[in-house]
Amino acid sequence: MQIAPSPLNEAARLCFLESLNILDTPAEETFDRITRLASVLLDVPMALVSLVDMNRQWFKSRQGIDVAETTRDVAFCAHALHAEDILVIPDASADPRFVDNPLVTGGPRIRFYAGVPLRFAGELTVGTLCVLDTRPRRVSETELAHLRDLARIVEREMLHRSLAIDSGSAVQQAEQGALVSSEARFRRVFDNSPTSKALVGLDGRILEPNREFCQLLGQTKEWLVLTPLSALIAPQDLAKLDDPWQRMVAGEQDSLLLEVRLITGGNAPLWSELSVSALRNDCGVIEHMVVFVRDISERKRRQQQLQRYQATLEQQVAQRTEELARSQETLQAIADNIPVLIAQIGTDLEYRFNNAVYRQVFGVEPTELRGRKVQDLLPAQVYQQLLPCFRKALAGERVEADNVRYSPDDTRIWHASYVPDIRNGKVEGFFVMSLDVTERKHKEKTLLDQATLDPLTGLPNRVALHKELDFALQQRAAFALFFIDLDGFKQVNDQYGHDAGDAVLQAAAGRMLAIMRTDDTVARLAGDEFVVIAQAVANQASARDIARKLCDVLSAPVQVEGGEVAVGASIGVYLNLSGHDPQSAEEALALADKAMYEAKRGGRNRFSLVAD
Repeated sequence: MQIAPSPLNEAARLCFLESLNILDTPAEETFDRITRLASVLLDVPMALVSLVDMNRQWFKSRQGIDVAETTRDVAFCAHALHAEDILVIPDASADPRFVDNPLVTGGPRIRFYAGVPLRFAGELTVGTLCVLDTRPRRVSETELAHLRDLARIVEREMLHRSLAIDSGSAVQQAEQGALVSSEARFRRVFDNSPTSKALVGLDGRILEPNREFCQLLGQTKEWLVLTPLSALIAPQDLAKLDDPWQRMVAGEQDSLLLEVRLITGGNAPLWSELSVSALRNDCGVIEHMVVFVRDISERKRRQQQLQRYQATLEQQVAQRTEELARSQETLQAIADNIPVLIAQIGTDLEYRFNNAVYRQVFGVEPTELRGRKVQDLLPAQVYQQLLPCFRKALAGERVEADNVRYSPDDTRIWHASYVPDIRNGKVEGFFVMSLDVTERKHKEKTLLDQATLDPLTGLPNRVALHKELDFALQQRAAFALFFIDLDGFKQVNDQYGHDAGDAVLQAAAGRMLAIMRTDDTVARLAGDEFVVIAQAVANQASARDIARKLCDVLSAPVQVEGGEVAVGASIGVYLNLSGHDPQSAEEALALADKAMYEAKRGGRNRFSLVAD
């Protein structure tokens, strides 16, 4: 699943959204009327006025959807923030950005999406007016025109609403002061951002690094302030920044993106992606730069490993090809005995050469493929997936494609390289070298599962739970934590044996998964102890309702070899509402554990709740 990047003006956008005083307000008929009309005009079951906050998307108006918000990482509307006019996704299940999105694979099983950005002051996009369907579909230009018109009405109503609340000052403050907000608001949004960023002067000195930036560089804020940005960049990469920075200072461009090595508090330089954006004042004069930093060291390491392996493979092929260039039969014999798909493709995307591995993979004789179009051999979906790589290779660019599946019925996974065939300075086609990486991919997945999954129940284990809980605390969003201890489990083990006990644990896991939502977390802590993290639980009534359901399903009898057994569950509930306490997963678990023991003392098979 692809997560949409934050807009370059994220801080200004969030300040303006907050200034509208619309987040977490009750439903209003003005907006509900618009979403009802959008649903009718485009003949769809779902329509939303969606506002994209720092870590969530919140629905001011919704038709056909029960939830009031979702996390931002799964939001289609986060992608629509970058659209100039409108984002249309005819079939999300066929779109690489959304094919494994939880809103596509699970409820509400979105297939079609169309969203018009809600944009103010020409560049501050706060959300979308969007329509959704559970089936793939196409929309006409007339329908899209209706949706655009309705989006403009939503923008007007938002401004009118804000004016009514704040006597006309809110919009003026948002549009004129969004980029340079009040010190308290700017620091809160800027410093608590989950991305690494820093405010930098035109002279290149760091003025304000946020917390993530300091942690990534391994330096204190006091050390970084007034340090030249160039002093953090490895000497061999400084030239990449000099000219683009000067062009930005001169106002010739507003942004740049480059990959450099940063000098950190550790020993080795850190490969990073720098995204720099200019901040202008009301008069359009550039006053500061905002620098976003993303750690790409793991990506670089894997690229280097693949490049080294590919270089070795290419060297071997090149050596053998050079030695036997005049013997086509011998060359074919060599290629046929290398366990790699090898082909030469011409400028019209026709096969010129194939090795014998094509017979094993596609069931076609290599000699029969010469002169045939690539499109005739590959399945349509695979061809469309790889077509951009073909075009780049024909433009003289070496391209890599990972996780390639040549057939829906073939479980093998391939890593393909497309190398331009350049002769006398002209691209005559390209070479294909595709390596079977199925075993490596399976080993990587197995290692990850072993590290994070409980082998008996298949649930996330203690390690995975701590990571998920730490993440939930960092988001400072409301959630409920349920610490569950099975009552009477020891008696089951003593009377029926450990196999029966294992069956009870597996049944408990399955029942909890069945009643929780897809974005909630059910984990096994140890023995007969389980933990559930329920996202977006904002009141005690909801937390109590979930706890009752857990008690009910866990107390139902379980069939085991030798008879039927029944256990109960003592549940401690910690409700995190303020988002400030506790500070760690261990503290949160300790609060829920304490509440669980209160439940046991109260008679077992019940729950006890504590809220911050």
